[in-house]
Amino acid sequence: MENGIIDYFGELYYKCFATKLEQRSEQEARLALKLLDSPRSILDVGCGWGRHLQYFLRWGLDAWGVEPNPFFVQVFKERNPLWSNRIIHNKLQNLNVFKQFSAVVSLWTSIGWDQSDQEEQELFRKLSEFLSPGGLLLLDVDNLKGWQARFCRKWWERVDGGYVLDQHALKGSKLTTTRQFLLDAGSTYKVTRQLKLYTLEDLQALAEPYQLFLRATYRDLSGNPFYPEAPRIVAVFEKITAA
Repeated sequence: MENGIIDYFGELYYKCFATKLEQRSEQEARLALKLLDSPRSILDVGCGWGRHLQYFLRWGLDAWGVEPNPFFVQVFKERNPLWSNRIIHNKLQNLNVFKQFSAVVSLWTSIGWDQSDQEEQELFRKLSEFLSPGGLLLLDVDNLKGWQARFCRKWWERVDGGYVLDQHALKGSKLTTTRQFLLDAGSTYKVTRQLKLYTLEDLQALAEPYQLFLRATYRDLSGNPFYPEAPRIVAVFEKITAA
């Protein structure tokens, strides 16, 4: 039996989870655009292999993606050669503002992974700088209060090619997950990664210094009403500038 340490998000994640995630990608992209009042231009932050970005582009939006994982960037380019220049291999914090967008999205908990407080503040500053005045920011993240209310130490999941066992430890706002891939071929892999969980109040506190003010909050992309212990937070902020 082969044992290995791998990156949490990478080739094996893609092979195991891509089919399941892509089954809902088009619907998620449509719902996000509806919550954002059908923007003309959009920046997808932490876009992965572009499972939402590809639909934004197909539908004629001026869409760009930012992704720090080189494997995901390469997958997008191979699958979407006509739009290969529309994904940028970098962290948003490290990018110069090359244009402003009418909407910026961060879908399926793409923030909070292994970042310092300084990087977090720089992220929100850049989220604001990439938005045009009156533009909308959509953040879709795990809810800390939801995790606290329903904490589960471990669960199994059937994926393409085998099973995944996630084991969790929650200390304050830090969720540490040890993931084991148990593959049908007999190989096993393990990775541990830390995620910062947010409350709605946390997101507001991070956003407001950068002229991002809360416009609406939901518990999912379908726009269902939010409640404090909902599993997820879907928050829409508007960029306000001084007169």
